Amino acid sequence: MSEEFNIFSIGVEDINTHEQQESTGSNTMYKPTADDGKDGTYKALIRFVPNVENPRNSLIKKYVNWLTGPDGDSKLVDSPSSVGEACPIADAFWKLRKSDSAVDRKASDKLKRREQYVALVKIIKDPQKPDLEGTYKIFKFGYKIKEKIDAELKPDFGEPTQVFDLFEGKNFELIITRQNDFNNYDKSKFSSTTSSVMLGDKPAERTKEDMATIKEELDNSPSLKQFEYQAWDESTRNFVNSVIKMYLNPGQAMDSVTSSFEDTVTPTEAPAPAPTKAPVKKAAPAAEAAGGSDDLESFLNDLEI
Repeated sequence: MSEEFNIFSIGVEDINTHEQQESTGSNTMYKPTADDGKDGTYKALIRFVPNVENPRNSLIKKYVNWLTGPDGDSKLVDSPSSVGEACPIADAFWKLRKSDSAVDRKASDKLKRREQYVALVKIIKDPQKPDLEGTYKIFKFGYKIKEKIDAELKPDFGEPTQVFDLFEGKNFELIITRQNDFNNYDKSKFSSTTSSVMLGDKPAERTKEDMATIKEELDNSPSLKQFEYQAWDESTRNFVNSVIKMYLNPGQAMDSVTSSFEDTVTPTEAPAPAPTKAPVKKAAPAAEAAGGSDDLESFLNDLEI
């Protein structure tokens, strides 16, 4: 990292937006929903701010799978594809997706990965929850809001704006409506003009005093580290393996699906007999949705993860 790079001087190219390629306290999360807004619409003004621990990784991206095991337990699992590695879940997904069986193709929805984005925000105005104003929270969102960030960084017309810049960024007008069973963010947008982040009731200035205050606030803000990709431990590998075995029939190249992680199946472990229909406990309605990454924020909020 260049010595000149710091949270007070962020260029358009300085934030990794991942175009290529967990337990946390609820009080650190910002989870607005349309249902909490007036007349079914939630409105707030927030500001994306840099990750003080790693400014270049202020926007964290990963792929996740919400899996339900044979005993009915469910778990959010990070996909190794987040870091460019082979993912056994994705291999099983495509085997089912390309099957001649309609049952298999339907079951593949249970193994569909979703995009998750996480960033730190400062809440400037929130009429629904005024006690949060002035605080820093972790905001988890899907691809629709990510597209709006990209549009500022690489606009079709005009000059680009680094929205994470503390002095020349833009506030984000968060407007959440309800569309069917999900939160919808289509009306959300960045403000038309750039501005400084707020300190109390006044915009911050590029002075030593204000920068010291901002740095102190960010040092005390929630950490994003726990939302970075987490490699599978033995317990997670065993859980993933048990889920995959529910869907794949014996002799269906199980080894080719699970070979990307070690010790998943012991030499003495025999594949489970194939059920005529996948005996999967019915998931919550949000997990059933085929909307993919666009609805991840609703999917996760409804599950209260």
